[in-house]
Amino acid sequence: MRIGMLLIGGVFPPDIRVRKEAGLLARSGHEVHLLTTDRDGRPPREDVGGVMVHRYPRRAPWLASKLSAVVSLITWEQLLVRREIERYVDEVRPDVIHCHDLMAVRTALGVARRAGLPLVYDMHENYADAVRHWNRRPAARLFQTPARYERYERWALANADATVVVSEEMAVRARGLGARAGRLVVFGNVDDYDGALMWAGPSEPFTVVYAGGFGPHRGIDVLIEAFAGVRAADAVARLVIMGAGPGDDELRALAGRLLPPDAYEFTGWVDNDEMRSRLAASSVGVVPFRRVVQTESAAPHKLFQYMSMGLPMVVTDCAGLKRVAQDGGAGLVARADDPTDLAARLLEVRDPAVAMVLSKAGIEASRTLYSIEAAGRGLLDMYAELGPNR
Repeated sequence: MRIGMLLIGGVFPPDIRVRKEAGLLARSGHEVHLLTTDRDGRPPREDVGGVMVHRYPRRAPWLASKLSAVVSLITWEQLLVRREIERYVDEVRPDVIHCHDLMAVRTALGVARRAGLPLVYDMHENYADAVRHWNRRPAARLFQTPARYERYERWALANADATVVVSEEMAVRARGLGARAGRLVVFGNVDDYDGALMWAGPSEPFTVVYAGGFGPHRGIDVLIEAFAGVRAADAVARLVIMGAGPGDDELRALAGRLLPPDAYEFTGWVDNDEMRSRLAASSVGVVPFRRVVQTESAAPHKLFQYMSMGLPMVVTDCAGLKRVAQDGGAGLVARADDPTDLAARLLEVRDPAVAMVLSKAGIEASRTLYSIEAAGRGLLDMYAELGPNR
């Protein structure tokens, strides 16, 4: 089957979710083409791990870009992108269009219907709640409100021929919003790491690590406060925060007030190799999310990255995080928004016996319950049903 994927506004590589899904489908015998944006002069056509990537340049005149942005704010329609998708569909002649994320669904569906093709909506986020926590421009806050996002989500779920979501909790939400029965599958953000670099085991100093984006709902400020408690019990413990995002300066300032300079490090964004190397040398990985509507259904990449490398982890009691940690036995669960409880759970992992139990459980879960093969069964079955002879 020839699958036409769309990653509009994103960049591939390195988009992790797209890489895993597209790679799985390609390895399973499908012909996968991906349309995405060219932001840094990459080749217009490139084979990336068996996926044929098609890149379109951001070449529109200033006025046309601004007018298109205004239309998108009001109608969700992306006029300039529509032409690129139409050219791509004419060239590739896919059997199905697979649209990653909400923002391009209206445009992609219009092209798909005119071409007589089914559309798969890959639902990465709970946008209706996510936008409450993002630092957006005033015009976006005015026109694209949480209520409008939810109406758009309902429309997308009702009109898409199939929907892919990131977690069991997101599947429950999608069904409640009207996703088509029998055409809703979960493809979790499991890790497809080959295991070349694994956790090195208990070591000194005790090192707590976070890897991922910033934002108020991610609870990194709570982690910093909790680590102050860890540091009080272990004078040489270290905190490593890999990533960036909204509130970066405020988080650095908070760490500077609560911790001595040698106790913490903000690395900014690092490449995958450096991230894996630092995870392997750490003592415990943390997912400190606050409990809000969005994070209740989250099961982020970092959760599975920690597990696949055998890194013990501590997560907060958001529904998706708690389920994964407890199902696999790979992590301890702390109360969200509670620095004292988070510090206590982190200090538990200082015990090498506890750390080793969590590590072994994480590796086993990554090879069985949360393997890429297990995660992909529903996706492959869905595509079998959406085949040209459907």
